[in-house]
Amino acid sequence: MIEEKKSDLPELSVPGFKYEQLREVLLRMRALQRYSFCVEAQIDSNLMQLRQGFLRLLEDYLTLEEVASLYTVSVLMFLVTENERPRQFDERLELLNASFNYSDTLKPTMIHYATITMLDSLKLTPCEEEHGYIYMLEAMPHILVACNTGKMIALGLLRAFIGALSNTTLVLHIYRNLWEVYDMVQSISQDTILADWSLCKTYILVKSFALLMSSTAFNSCNLGLRQAGYQGFQMPPIAAEISEWFTALRDKIEEKHTNLSSKSGFKLVRFIDQNILRYLTEESNETTSEAGIETVA
Repeated sequence: MIEEKKSDLPELSVPGFKYEQLREVLLRMRALQRYSFCVEAQIDSNLMQLRQGFLRLLEDYLTLEEVASLYTVSVLMFLVTENERPRQFDERLELLNASFNYSDTLKPTMIHYATITMLDSLKLTPCEEEHGYIYMLEAMPHILVACNTGKMIALGLLRAFIGALSNTTLVLHIYRNLWEVYDMVQSISQDTILADWSLCKTYILVKSFALLMSSTAFNSCNLGLRQAGYQGFQMPPIAAEISEWFTALRDKIEEKHTNLSSKSGFKLVRFIDQNILRYLTEESNETTSEAGIETVA
């Protein structure tokens, strides 16, 4: 569903994630610093050695703190750019998938702990706050499809991103339903977004909601999560209201950036059209059609 990539929004792109940034986070991960290969690889800046060491580590018994730390590390290693060779996505995805599949548990306490750990690690990343969100959003589609545990953690992260943008205090970091997330979104003043927010910050809000919506209300592969007791995987009866809010935001962005002749502004408008409004329009049409059929019957 998400058609635009970070690179498709040139003025919103962020600097490549560097090994030095990864090292700064690793140095603060107490759970992983006791492993010699981790310390040695940091000194030598050897990403391959680090990846192989973590893959071997996943074959042993790990504590909850170690597993949660590996979730973060696997995501950051997926993001690292290397000057001497192209990014090897197969290698990076191998570690990411192996980490999130280490223990496919769906206990709410585990999901909450892992989400909190990743959010705290994000704060340790030496970069601008908005860039940190963009980095995570680049990896989010891969976390969502890694396994059910990965999906619930990713949904918790996306919900937390929107909570932070809307200044909403979240106690338990577990996805509940799309209605709750939309309540946070609509609490944000669109005038504030237009006047005070950067395009990057607006993009974080829009993409986070689009990913949440596409992974829950418009995804038929959530049976395992339903069976585990989680809910909120259907479109709430407010599709028209959600569509109206994002249409209003889209129109205001288009008007502002037409005056500014901003290509990135137009890219963001297109992103909203393709990844939110198009699907909400289809949902609204289906609902209207079903209602009409019932009336005729």
